[in-house]
Amino acid sequence: MRIPFRIGDALVYLFILLLIAASFAGLYQMGRGVVNNQVTVEVDGEIWGTYNIPAKGDERVVRIDAGDNRYNIMIIADSGVLIREANCPDQICVNWGNISRPGQTIVCLPHKVVISITGEQEGELPLDDIAS
Repeated sequence: MRIPFRIGDALVYLFILLLIAASFAGLYQMGRGVVNNQVTVEVDGEIWGTYNIPAKGDERVVRIDAGDNRYNIMIIADSGVLIREANCPDQICVNWGNISRPGQTIVCLPHKVVISITGEQEGELPLDDIAS
């Protein structure tokens, strides 16, 4: 026995598709408005420097000296932060790529360098005392 396809069925399927599309659009837009972000660089557990993310189109090159002729060259741009060059043997930090959101980090274990983006995301609730 064949069950006929009715207009109500099409409306239900259309509503479900619209709901799924709206969910994905909401997830995509979540975290796009970034305000007041900074890049924090730690070397051997101590803060080595804090930098503001530059305006659109600008780029800043920072050489991070980890001592004993060890270095990392960090690029800070409006699109994010990356390590362009390092003289560590494994090159994981160079291959890591671009980070652009608060909470993301790049770590160079041989040089004990940790680069992280700190700041707030627009529309994001602040952490409470238990989470921080």
